[in-house]
Amino acid sequence: MIKTYLLPAAVAMFVAAACAMPHGTSAGAAELKNVTLPPFEEHTLDNGLRVFIMETREVPLVTVRLLVPAGSAQDAPGKEGVANLTARMLLKGAGGRTAEEIAEYIEGMGGRLEAEADRDYTLLTGDFMSRDLGSALEIVGDVILRPEFPEGEYEREKSIVSAEIRGIRENPYYFATERFVEALAGDHPYAHPVAGSESSIGAVNRDDLVSFHGDFYSPHGAILAVVGDVDSKKALKSIKKELGAWKGTPVSRQLPKLGEQRFPGRRVIIIDKPDVTQSQIRIGNIAAGRGTPHYFQLEVANNVLGGGFTSRLMKEIRVLRGLSYGARSLQQQFEAGGVFYIVTFTKNESLREAIDVALDEVRKIREIPVGEEELESNERYISGLFPFELETNGHLAYWLTELAFYGLGTEFVENYRSRIDAVESAGVQEVAEKYFHVDDCMILLLTNYEGVKDQLEGLGRIEVIPFEDIE
Repeated sequence: MIKTYLLPAAVAMFVAAACAMPHGTSAGAAELKNVTLPPFEEHTLDNGLRVFIMETREVPLVTVRLLVPAGSAQDAPGKEGVANLTARMLLKGAGGRTAEEIAEYIEGMGGRLEAEADRDYTLLTGDFMSRDLGSALEIVGDVILRPEFPEGEYEREKSIVSAEIRGIRENPYYFATERFVEALAGDHPYAHPVAGSESSIGAVNRDDLVSFHGDFYSPHGAILAVVGDVDSKKALKSIKKELGAWKGTPVSRQLPKLGEQRFPGRRVIIIDKPDVTQSQIRIGNIAAGRGTPHYFQLEVANNVLGGGFTSRLMKEIRVLRGLSYGARSLQQQFEAGGVFYIVTFTKNESLREAIDVALDEVRKIREIPVGEEELESNERYISGLFPFELETNGHLAYWLTELAFYGLGTEFVENYRSRIDAVESAGVQEVAEKYFHVDDCMILLLTNYEGVKDQLEGLGRIEVIPFEDIE
């Protein structure tokens, strides 16, 4: 199957226009409404691999991005971290080449190739000179089809991952965030820490990686994007040569939905670390997934609340009260659901004040319509930045695989700016009421419990967990 998309305009003109637009200019001008993707072709190989080829001619470079729909959500209970380790081992020996030989081969081309796992998928991404596309695809084929998982490299990589996990424990910001998402997701596969835990990594063996690769690395559902200064016919020929022999059966990925659940009366989790003088604060709930019809309203609502330096949370917590250097709200959206949460930190003595201010800002955006001036300012900001997400070959390859994996369609990008600009105050309030909770939410605090417990009266049902008891 072949589909050809011929879209009329280049991205660069819109980037230039966005940069030239005065801050006070209305975003309603028609020529600034939307961007368009450069022309591209879509092919489906006989083995099921979806291929996107986009020719850009600005620089003699090419980006290769291969998405395999197998991430940490597919890790078996007790073996969390297998998807991540499998990805990291792809470049440590494959197709008869050692890890050193693979690195030298890539460096000899002046290229870059990396592999990583996330919750929904594993990515292999690389940048090369256009003239080296055939050689680049050769090494991609080797590491995806013929990884060897050599024992010595496996033990070394496993030690590195274990050290990184210990490093997260020593960083209160990242440790609190990871524990919050895990607690929020509960028994859902998205609760699996992508890197795993020290105990789960200790339980993983080389055969687990071989099995994970055999079970989940299939061309069915995989997506390849090649973007750059290439000839599409020659590129497709090379792709078929190197990846046409990839075999595999369709993989079942029936993840349960991450339900839009609440925590009645609030659930407050205290990670008690007596030696900290600064408290980490996370407040949030289960929210919408990547395919939500409320995506654009959520983008605007989140930006108003805590998406940038001029957001309400930053203004109230940092600028006006000096409680923290930073405060923001975040959305993480996945295939089967998502999470929304507020992130900030403060000295122990001002913990309750920071929590109350954050919750009060959530209450306001739920109950009081956003004014037109604030709404338009945030929409101009989001809309004006969006073209910069389409500047490079890497950006374009990202969108091709992202749109295909989540089934969003090119209109998601094509109409992005006009749909942001069309969000109304009532739409912001609607999604705030649905996803930004005050009385029904989870609050996680990494703090010195004995030093702050008098501040927590009336906050909600409290569960205290010693820091040493958490991996």
